[in-house]
Amino acid sequence: MEWDMKQDILIKGIPASPGIAIGKAFLYKENKLEIVEKSTLSKEEEIERLVKGREIAKSQLEEIKENTLKKLGKDKADIFEGHITLLEDEELFSEIDSKISQKKCTAEFALNEAIDEYATMLANLEDAYFKERAGDLRDIGKRWLYGVMNIQVADLSKLEPETIIVAKELNPSDTAQINLDNVLAFVTEIGGKTAHSSIMARSLELPAVVGVGAVLNELENNETLIVDAIKGEVIVSPNTETLELYKEKREKFLKEKEELKALKDKEAISKDGIKVDVWGNIGSPNDVKGIISNGGFGIGLYRTEFLFMEKESFPTEDEQFEAYKIVAEELKGYPVTIRTMDIGGDKSLPYMELPKEENPFLGWRAIRVCLDREEILRTQFKALLRASKYGQIKIMLPMIMDIAEIRKAKAIFEECKKELQEKGIEFDKNIMLGIMVETPAVAFRAKYFAKECDFFSIGTNDLTQYTLAVDRGNEKIANLYDTYNPSVLQAIKMLIDGAHEGGIKISMCGEFAGDENAVALLFGMGLDAFSMSGISIPRVKRIIMKLDKKECQNLVERVLSLSTASEIKEEVKKFMEKI
Repeated sequence: MEWDMKQDILIKGIPASPGIAIGKAFLYKENKLEIVEKSTLSKEEEIERLVKGREIAKSQLEEIKENTLKKLGKDKADIFEGHITLLEDEELFSEIDSKISQKKCTAEFALNEAIDEYATMLANLEDAYFKERAGDLRDIGKRWLYGVMNIQVADLSKLEPETIIVAKELNPSDTAQINLDNVLAFVTEIGGKTAHSSIMARSLELPAVVGVGAVLNELENNETLIVDAIKGEVIVSPNTETLELYKEKREKFLKEKEELKALKDKEAISKDGIKVDVWGNIGSPNDVKGIISNGGFGIGLYRTEFLFMEKESFPTEDEQFEAYKIVAEELKGYPVTIRTMDIGGDKSLPYMELPKEENPFLGWRAIRVCLDREEILRTQFKALLRASKYGQIKIMLPMIMDIAEIRKAKAIFEECKKELQEKGIEFDKNIMLGIMVETPAVAFRAKYFAKECDFFSIGTNDLTQYTLAVDRGNEKIANLYDTYNPSVLQAIKMLIDGAHEGGIKISMCGEFAGDENAVALLFGMGLDAFSMSGISIPRVKRIIMKLDKKECQNLVERVLSLSTASEIKEEVKKFMEKI
C-alpha cells in the first residue's frame, strides 16, 4: 500500500455490516496509560481502589445497558448484562487480589495483568466464538482500569456530523454509544463478523468494515473516506470521479434497501406459483429479532453449541429449556429447527476435554460425542421436548453418516418421551426428528436414510469439505474448496431426489443457501426450503419471486452436464442476468 500518494488508496477488510458511507475520518486512539507497578499504599487501600473502580465501571455499563434497551431492545441490552456479570466475577476478583498481595503492586497493575492473561488465553483458542469474546473482556477491563485510575472514558456520542470512526477495535460499549445522527460508519483494524460490535452494527444498520490491519498511524483526522461495507473496502482521499461514483452507489443501495423492506411480510412464491420456505440461521435467542425483522418465516438452524460455549459447565435441562422456549414463543407457530450439540472439529468447550486428533473434522465430534456421552443428548432431548409445548420445534441431529446412528438416537429420544410422560410433563407428541446431511455417505443412499427420519437439512459447508477432501480452513488449498464443483452439486441433487423419494422435505442451512447466484439452481433441483443469515433473506425472497420452475430445471440439466466449477458459474451467471 503506497501511503505517500494520498489519492484513491484502497484498504481491504471484512464487510461486517452492509452499506456505503462517505465522510470524514475520526481516529479513535486509546489513551496510553502510565501504569505504575509498585504500590506505596497498603493492600487494603489498593483493594479499596479496585472495588471503587469496579463500581464506576458497573454504573457506566448499567447506563449503557438501559440506553441500549431503549434503542435496540432486550437482546442487545443483554450483552451488557453479561459484561456486568463478568465484572462481578469472584474468581477474576480473587485473581487480582492475589496479585496485589503477592507482588505488592498497584490495583491497576494487577487488574491490567489479570485481564491481559485471560483475554490472551481466549484469543489463542481455535474457536472463533471465544476469540471474539477476548475483545469483550478487554472492554470490561478497560472500563474497570479507567475507574481505578480516575480517567474519563471517551464519549463517542458527541462526535461531529458525517463522521467515520477509525479504531483499532470497537467494543460493544463503544458501539452502543454511537450517535447515528452524526456517525455514518466505522472501520476497525481488528475484529470479525461475529464480534459483538459487528452484531450491534448490523442491528443499528451502521456500515462497518473490520479487520483492515494497521492503518491508524497512516491516516489523518478529517481525511475523506469512502466505506464500501458491501465489498469490505475503504477508499482514502478519493478523487472527484470516485466520489461521484460512490454517491450513485450509495443512492442505489439505499433505494434497494427500501425495496427489500417491502418484502418483509411477503412469502417467497415463484412466478409459476410455487411456494418456497425462506428461514433464518441463529446461534442464540438474541438472533431471532434479526430473522423476523428481515421477513424470515421460521428458523432453519438453531446452533445450540453457543449455549454450551457461554457456560462454565454443561447447561442444565432447565437452562436449555428456557433458551429453546424463548425462541419457540418468539416465532409464534413458525417452525424452529434446533440442532443438537455440535461440538468438535473447530468448536470446543472449556469444561470438556476433547482428544487431540490428527483430523478433528473426521474425528470424535457432533452426534458421535452425544451417542458416546448419552447423558448430554438425554438432557438436551428432554429440554427440547418440554419446549415443544410452546411452538413448532423440530430436532436435527448433526454429522450423521450411518443409519445405525439415527436408530440409536431415536431409541434414546423415545425413552426421553416416556420419562416425561410418566412425570405428566406435556410436549408435542408429533415433534419431528430429522438429520443434517453433510456427508457423502448419506448422499449415496439418501432415500434409505429418508425412511428413518422426518426431514433432511443440507449442511453445504461440511458436505463440500468431505466430498472434495479439502480442509476448508487451510488457506493453501482454499481455491479447491468450491460448492459449485460438479461433484458437490451432484451430491446435493442426489440428496434432494432421495429425500423426496423417501417421502420427506429437505432444506439447506449451509452458506450456499444464502448465495444469490445459487438460488435458481437449488430451486430447479427441488429444494423445499432455504435457511440463511437474516440479512440475506429479503434478497433470496426477491430472486425466488422472479423464477419459473421449468426454466430452473433446464438450468440444472445444463449445469450437471458441465465439467468444472468455472463453467458452471459462467452458465449460472448468464441465467441470473436474464431474470
